[in-house]
Amino acid sequence: MSNAKHWWTNYPWRMVQTNFREIDMDGIDAESYARSLADFGATVVTLNAGGILASYESKLPYHTVSKYLTGSSLKEIVDACHKRGIRVIARMDFSKIPYAVYEQHPDWAFRTADGGIVHQNGFVQTCQNSEYQQEKVMEILTELLTTHPFDGVYCNMSGFVATGYDGRIYGMCTCDRCKAGFQAAFHLDVPDKLDSKNPVTMRYMGFQAGCSKKLRAKMTAVIKAISPEIAVDKVDYLRSESHTDIDIPIWVYSASSHARQTAFSGLVCDNASVDYMGFRYRESSVSPGVSALRQWQNLANAGTTSVYVIGRLDNHRDKSTFEAHRKVFRFHKAQEALLTGLRSAAEVLLVMKSQQSRSDPESFGWIRALTASHVPFDEVKTSGVTEYALKDKKLVILADAKDLQPEQCALLDAFVQKGGMLVSSGDSGVRGDSSSLQCLGIEKAPERKKTVSTVFTLTDSDAQVLKRSAEAPIIAPGSEIRVCAYAPGVKKLLRTEPEPHYGPPEIAYPTTETENPGLTVHSFGSGKAVYIPWFCGSFYHNEGYTNTLNIMQDVLFELCGLPQIAPGLHPSVELVLKKKENKTVVFLINASGYFGNSFFDPIPMADIELHIPGHFLKAEALNGGQAVLENGVLHLNKLDDFEMLVLEEN
Repeated sequence: MSNAKHWWTNYPWRMVQTNFREIDMDGIDAESYARSLADFGATVVTLNAGGILASYESKLPYHTVSKYLTGSSLKEIVDACHKRGIRVIARMDFSKIPYAVYEQHPDWAFRTADGGIVHQNGFVQTCQNSEYQQEKVMEILTELLTTHPFDGVYCNMSGFVATGYDGRIYGMCTCDRCKAGFQAAFHLDVPDKLDSKNPVTMRYMGFQAGCSKKLRAKMTAVIKAISPEIAVDKVDYLRSESHTDIDIPIWVYSASSHARQTAFSGLVCDNASVDYMGFRYRESSVSPGVSALRQWQNLANAGTTSVYVIGRLDNHRDKSTFEAHRKVFRFHKAQEALLTGLRSAAEVLLVMKSQQSRSDPESFGWIRALTASHVPFDEVKTSGVTEYALKDKKLVILADAKDLQPEQCALLDAFVQKGGMLVSSGDSGVRGDSSSLQCLGIEKAPERKKTVSTVFTLTDSDAQVLKRSAEAPIIAPGSEIRVCAYAPGVKKLLRTEPEPHYGPPEIAYPTTETENPGLTVHSFGSGKAVYIPWFCGSFYHNEGYTNTLNIMQDVLFELCGLPQIAPGLHPSVELVLKKKENKTVVFLINASGYFGNSFFDPIPMADIELHIPGHFLKAEALNGGQAVLENGVLHLNKLDDFEMLVLEEN
């Protein structure tokens, strides 16, 4: 990470992305557009500049100019924003070209296994290895950025896009350039279908990832040669989205999770709260409750705010969420000096596998359990497990992070050896090869066992340690467990009851127990490692039972000895802990308005008591509450939707 100071370094980031439809340039007035952003509280805006359609009078024959450029020019819009102190990022999308351009350059297209193209609504998918993306895109970027004073560039849908807007998966590109490149690199033919069990498929996906990385580096070099003060997505800041879509389960901690991961990377976080319901309903806004919640999560975890709307602010037909966003933007503006430069004070690191689809139930379950337990934590994917990530951490949780590399396992073993604590669930670090953790005390790769009604029970000695679980002592693990061979000295907790008869109920009871444990603890050097040979996070995320939360909290508080910062606080309140100079900052985000799959105003809470580690002289609440310190305990009289508490350290 560079130490150079650029405009985005410690910049008060309040992003509004106005994703123009082509008609939004029709009669646009630069001054009115910029004024609407300033009134909203924006300090940064992302707007459409080029790629699929050019929002300026491009001179390049293959860069199709929008037919709706009847108002202020793109340069006038950028200048009007700059006059109000708003930085402007160019939104580019090189994933598609108009069909007329494709007809002139058919070799630029993404090709399906049968040689076909992906053609939707007059636009054709392009390939990242095509002449268009490898060469013509550089010409477009050069033309745009040498004629317009943009402050940044965001490239939408970068990478090999294999899914259409209709949701159909088109597979991998099989164009001539991809075939030739793969053949030259690996002496293999491109596979004709996606098959994760086929090693050639996996190698081809790695080849594509390498191509994408090289292309992004090439584009970045072109942009930075024009000006090093142009911020580039994935290099200088990281854009992500917290969104919904029809028929997709809602993830209530989406913004917190994205913001935690980005903030921990050191990049500026631009996690957009998407204003619309999904691709099918791009002008129908989501609930104000989810909009506000995402923004509070962004602000607390990364110190930034971001909203993404279709069209312009002035002509957007459904403005029902706007005030929810503005409220958080106003608070951010009032406290931007304090919010800028905050660093995480979390001593817990959650590690999740690198490749995720829309959901990762094991990590989602751990996020829910940690949040409900008011344990501050950071997040990384397995690729982010480095010495830097482990610095100042006391506990690392591996949420089925089965793609750990040997060097990362060595780092984690050393972390435990020196006194750290580690919790592994599922298949994290137990492959039985060099990608395995010695600290777990597992002597060979575990046997996978499908289950229907297997449960774990507590012995009397277990109940003395697992105090919460003793209240509900039959632990349901879900549909799969791991049976392991453990090294001498591994402490085993929870006994396995073999499958009873599923029914009828008259004979649905176990007759024996085995020595196979449901939980182990292994002292390793000066530290210790806990192994949970089942998918507790997934079972908790999918089913939500207190029974599962109990055992996860027993692991956190009883086995790992984490302090309970807020033992009486409602589980729906998220607690975030940050530091800056001689200040400790506590954020409380009230998510009690989340009910079923709807978001309403949160339920006000009163008489909150917090045990924040440290010695403090005074406390102040910045969002309407009153904070008092008494004998080292922080008392807050009320919590509405959000509170920010500043503790002056002694």
